[in-house]
Amino acid sequence: MSKHATVIALAFKDAPPATVDAGGAFSFSIVPAWPKGLGPEGASYVLRKGEHRLQGGALPESDKDDGSIALTLRAPDETGEHRLTFVVTSAKQDGHEPAEGTLPFALTAVPHETSLALWDVPSPVVRNTRFEIKAGAKCSASCGLAGKVIEIRDERDTLMGSGALGATTAPGTAALVFTAIALKAPRRLGLHHWTASFTPSELKLPHSGTTSRFSFVAVAEPAHSVSVKVVHKETKAPIAGAQVRIGVYRAQTDDTGSARVRVPKGAFPLIVTRVGYKMPERNIEVAKDIRVRIAAEKLPPEDPFALWTA
Repeated sequence: MSKHATVIALAFKDAPPATVDAGGAFSFSIVPAWPKGLGPEGASYVLRKGEHRLQGGALPESDKDDGSIALTLRAPDETGEHRLTFVVTSAKQDGHEPAEGTLPFALTAVPHETSLALWDVPSPVVRNTRFEIKAGAKCSASCGLAGKVIEIRDERDTLMGSGALGATTAPGTAALVFTAIALKAPRRLGLHHWTASFTPSELKLPHSGTTSRFSFVAVAEPAHSVSVKVVHKETKAPIAGAQVRIGVYRAQTDDTGSARVRVPKGAFPLIVTRVGYKMPERNIEVAKDIRVRIAAEKLPPEDPFALWTA
């Protein structure tokens, strides 16, 4: 510190955070005690790391009764702990020499956190066929990630596909940029758990990597068609919007109450559901194209006062 006749006593009212994103903004407030004959008019500040000047400027004016001053500064770009000193210097006033006050503190700069999102993952997927998923990434500080790559690996850590992030944000988000990634299903039938990984590099500021898992079922090639017709048990009217599940295969009935599902040869449970209806479950044997008719029984409406009248 320079040799001055008087010293400005500085104290934190609101201390800086212990950690902050590298290169990110952080805020704090100080309460200065000005020596007799000096005040905040024309005062300046400097943020130092050792003898290196990081930032500086005119000291903001206080609008608080206690004279506290709020500041927002920028953390160092390098990650790790930084021992910093906030220095306030008064202007020369009425013949008084400038005074100086120092306030040391420690701050840890951390890599920007990233997060992954995966959607439009189909399941089931016919084995050994192509399919596509959507993958997006976001930085905790909304840094631009366009052009950075997301990789997809299987259970044995084999690279199965990758995609470079675009510049367009996903609908309904503020900073999630995304890409479509083309993949190929394995030949092995059954449930698969694959991993998406994102390790951004060559960015101005350091970023942490992240991973996310997704699952899908690989199934045999469909050989037969199961046509399902869902109707009201009494009126025979078609019921649209019913969910049809034949094993892992799914469909939804259209306005005619019909759904068509392609499945391989074999035995499957057939489950049809729709809110407000009761439908029988059954097992079906598929060795050729078949048709199934489901009679749905309308359930009585729930009594909203049942809990009070029971």
